[in-house]
Amino acid sequence: MIRSRSSITSQKESRTEDFFRLIVETSIPGAFVVHDNLFRYVNPTFAELFGYETVELVNKLGPVELTHPEDRRMLMEQTRAFVREKSCERAFRIRGIRKDGRTVYLSVNVSWSTYANEPAIVGTALDITSQTELESRFQRLSEEDLTAVYEIDSLGRIIRCNDSFVSLFGFESTDEAVGSNLRALFPMPGQMDNFLGLIEDRKLIERHQSEYVGCDGKRVYVVERAIGEFDQAGNLTGIRGYIVNDTDKRELEGQLYQSQRLENLGTLVGGIAHDFNNLLAIISGHTSVLRRALDDRNKFDASIEAVRKAVSRGAQMVKQLLTFARKVDLVTQSVKVQDVVEEIVNLCKDTFSEKISFVVKNDEALPSINADPNQIHQVLLNLCVNARDAMVHGGTITISTRRVDSNGVSKQFSDVESEEYALLEVTDTGVGMDEQTISHIFEPFFTTKKNGHGTGLGLSVVYGIIKSHHGFVDVSSSLDNGSTFSVYLPIPPRPVHDTPETSESTECPAGSGETILVVEDEEPLRDFVETTLSDYGYNVIAASDGVEGARAYARNQEKISLVLMDMGLPGLSGSELLTALKGFDPQVKIIAASGYLERELKTDIFQAGALDFLPKPYSAQDLLVKIHDAIAPLTAS
Repeated sequence: MIRSRSSITSQKESRTEDFFRLIVETSIPGAFVVHDNLFRYVNPTFAELFGYETVELVNKLGPVELTHPEDRRMLMEQTRAFVREKSCERAFRIRGIRKDGRTVYLSVNVSWSTYANEPAIVGTALDITSQTELESRFQRLSEEDLTAVYEIDSLGRIIRCNDSFVSLFGFESTDEAVGSNLRALFPMPGQMDNFLGLIEDRKLIERHQSEYVGCDGKRVYVVERAIGEFDQAGNLTGIRGYIVNDTDKRELEGQLYQSQRLENLGTLVGGIAHDFNNLLAIISGHTSVLRRALDDRNKFDASIEAVRKAVSRGAQMVKQLLTFARKVDLVTQSVKVQDVVEEIVNLCKDTFSEKISFVVKNDEALPSINADPNQIHQVLLNLCVNARDAMVHGGTITISTRRVDSNGVSKQFSDVESEEYALLEVTDTGVGMDEQTISHIFEPFFTTKKNGHGTGLGLSVVYGIIKSHHGFVDVSSSLDNGSTFSVYLPIPPRPVHDTPETSESTECPAGSGETILVVEDEEPLRDFVETTLSDYGYNVIAASDGVEGARAYARNQEKISLVLMDMGLPGLSGSELLTALKGFDPQVKIIAASGYLERELKTDIFQAGALDFLPKPYSAQDLLVKIHDAIAPLTAS
């Protein structure tokens, strides 16, 4: 069958638009469009959030009907202020009512758009019910004061302690604790000496965050007040300490970090949706050019390249959304702070108002650090969002990086451990802060924003993350003169080697007539895979759901070399299909594909027998390389 280039172009345009619609339909937050007080569009996530089908909401109900009765006045006030101030965007918290009558807590972001050529409101709604409950628990823990008290001599031997100390560290009795050495409760050698040196230098330490190890080997996180006792010659003779168990709060902080990441995600999604519309406009415009430029090779190639770049940019934006949405454990690796700056600035340019400009001053010679890249991304994003909110009428955010030695850092902070630090500074031209505000700025739930406009967690999250990386954070500001947040991250004494990036080859490996079973429910993607594999020498059997995939394998088991299957299938789920295929043939080769899988689920599919994993979105080269590598042992034998 011979197809004309124009028909191919039309199909590509349709598939591309389907691809971007799929992204919006399956986005993490609920999305909606309101015109004349009615929902004109809601995505499935939004409908599911309230327990409805989309058809029950569109053109039938409006925001008021889904709002908790006690919050409807606030909704009207927010709407009137949004219209009156002609704001570009607005964010607030509100309670909603589900179809079954249950209350749901929401973080809502709205901006202006058009519907039927008239002004309309487009927005996102994120379920923060769990976060709200966590915040309540966190505040209760913050108010509790179960103080453990101890006294030690200059060598660290425990002289006396109270029952709370015994219980906190898991001793059998006070008698067991007294006479033991506090040094045994520190997780790392040398930490006790650092602690003693700190007391000798400062005589008294307040609100000192420490990490100990209990008798059962579990980590114990505390906030400590320690007072040194000295003889007439100034020699340290002992220490009295007062400890508050901070372990539960630290664990809750970890959960709150994730909730706050999701709230940042809601803030970003409105801007990213706008940027997706721009990408769609680029694709739509250039596909029109393609139809007219069939005989002009230069124009044709230029439009193809523009479409390719737009799709690549869209894929990168989805990846960024997932980076901020997913919950991950702290996993340190080599991180170039300069690269994080570039990535966050690009993301913020796409999502912040055009009234906000950026200046970047990167020290390209700055060495890599050991850090969790997701958490460093979150730190910089929080600081940028904070800077943006301080500049209501627009302004400039300046981000700089440079290398500093410990001498300057030790003048500001007492427990400096590294010889050198990477300094990351974020400066804004906003309203600034007075000394009273600065003294509370890193405290959880402290915020200068109006009620419903912020959690007060953003900067406390920054503080917690930087402390967990053995770094420091500081702020300098004055009213009407902007603010500068300075983050110090330790540079390891030995160079951290970056993982080299593999260069993308222009040649794609071809097949030799092998048969591939493709199980994919999204028709545009299935067509793309089928066409690509056919063009590169493979035979393809296609199935649109799990049941059809199982039947196709049963009928063609002898000739199928490999199965490429999506994990989110109708009929049989991906996991169920994988089990069924392994039942047919324990040696079947399977590549699982998905736009996003939690680490635990990915582990499960490998344990169930999947050979490899192909993350979406993938290019033709990604697809062909994965399949070639999987079946290469078969062809070699």
